[in-house]
Amino acid sequence: MRAHSAITLALMLAASPALACTGQSVHLTGDFKTGDLGWGQEDASFEVAGARASLTPQPGTQTAHWDTAVTLSDLDACVTVAMPAVTADPSRTYAGLLFWLTDRDNFYQAVIAPNGLFTVARKVRGKLVTTTPVPWTKTDAIKLGPDAKNTLRVTLEGQMVTIRINDTEVARFRGQAPENPSHIGLVAASGPGATDTWRLSDLKVTNVAAPEGSKASAKSEEISTGTVPSSSACPDGKVLFADGFTSHDPTWGPKDARLKISNGEAVLSPVPGTRTIRWNRVFVFDDADACATIRLAKPTTDSTTSYAGLMFWVEDNRNYYQAVLAPNGYFTVARVVDGVVEAKRPVAWVKLDNAKTGAKEKNTLRVQTKGDHVALFVNGKEVADFKGDPPPTPSYIGMLAASAPSKRGDKWSITDFRVLEP
Repeated sequence: MRAHSAITLALMLAASPALACTGQSVHLTGDFKTGDLGWGQEDASFEVAGARASLTPQPGTQTAHWDTAVTLSDLDACVTVAMPAVTADPSRTYAGLLFWLTDRDNFYQAVIAPNGLFTVARKVRGKLVTTTPVPWTKTDAIKLGPDAKNTLRVTLEGQMVTIRINDTEVARFRGQAPENPSHIGLVAASGPGATDTWRLSDLKVTNVAAPEGSKASAKSEEISTGTVPSSSACPDGKVLFADGFTSHDPTWGPKDARLKISNGEAVLSPVPGTRTIRWNRVFVFDDADACATIRLAKPTTDSTTSYAGLMFWVEDNRNYYQAVLAPNGYFTVARVVDGVVEAKRPVAWVKLDNAKTGAKEKNTLRVQTKGDHVALFVNGKEVADFKGDPPPTPSYIGMLAASAPSKRGDKWSITDFRVLEP
């Protein structure tokens, strides 16, 4: 069996017939076609019978197959997933759909488990991203019990992803779609101590049907890619990610008192004397050129402990770099390792003559990474550069703010957030 048409990997993540997808143009339906120009060769872990595929991974492994002859962009994919008749550990076995699959090392997967949980995970260059687009989540929409049948549906439109189980929407998020059309596939995993058999049937993939009366599609929601003109001190270039902050996007983390997104801005309101950090938990980058505009809402009681800026080379909430500007015009770059700020900063606190000081003034920060080299700009002027220690895999980019230890605290506004191709 060719490597590009099937996967057998280490375990990644610790009824009625399928509802018809709503698009009028059918891309994929009917019996599973095996072979090099289809779903790959049958073996002990993958057997087909007409429109049904049985996936039986070895204990503690995952197996996946996809149609190598079909590549698609916007789509509506539906499949019926039958729970295993017998399973030793319902929390360690799962099955579902692969999407935005470009090869065996780069894909998303939406799966359900016999314990009533579902998740969306992502693999980049053969490794799972540290923060899943949708963590394991309990839902009453999943039908439980041996051989129970569930309809799993994934709708892709632009960079918007909608997950439905048995016609109930359980997740919606913006994802990092590949530049070119990609594959749809099937995936299943067995728990560490057993061999589980999952039966997936009635796969159908159509185009995306526009909602009745809708004047705009989900493509237009907050995300833009392509070549666009510069905004303020941000450069021109190909946009990899941009957020207009018109409404809360859950990929920035939960909506709470510390983060409110609306009306074109993200407002960070840290608890007095603390920081608030947020990064987009779906989009990852190698070399990148990130830019955003920051503004302090009201005068602070202590300009030395109030600041805001960009996070880069983010691995998780305990390992990242931060480039920040305070309202007194001082700038710094710090590195956080295992939750602790390293004593020696890549860029020590320095007063900038081109920074606008005081409350309500807007300053644009830009961080450009290429390999291990970092260049930093404030209001269009380069203010520092250094060689750092980038993560071994593509990483996240985010934003942060700190509040002085006053009674009311500080609020920082972030706008014009974008990441360009350097």
